[in-house]
Amino acid sequence: MQIISERTLRRIDRAVENGKIIPFLAVATLAIALVAGIAANFLSPEGFDSLGDALWWAAQTVTTVGYGDVVPESTGGRFIGILIMVFGVASVSLITALVTSSFITYQQRRSGGELERHQELLEALARIEQRLDTPDR
Repeated sequence: MQIISERTLRRIDRAVENGKIIPFLAVATLAIALVAGIAANFLSPEGFDSLGDALWWAAQTVTTVGYGDVVPESTGGRFIGILIMVFGVASVSLITALVTSSFITYQQRRSGGELERHQELLEALARIEQRLDTPDR
């Protein structure tokens, strides 16, 4: 079962190579923080003094740098907190994986000729071994 199509993977790879993935992830993270802050303020109005406090808490949480100075007190607010923490950790993991994948792909492309030459040498050695193993006639 493939979760992401090959076409989508190619688009993501191009976005990483071009550096366009970073602004996209920044905007997506900002959007998640805004939605989560508004939802937390709505679901836990007594947990935050203002919408600004809820947005500050959401931004801290989604970026995984939460200081614990602002915390939701209701079940709804904490549920939103769990969702935003999971998203924050997943986004950091995704960014790390995408950047690492991009570096590996670059190195593989760069050493592509070397790999082909290495394969040719291995095949030549196999032929030589085979000739050495067969008795002379």
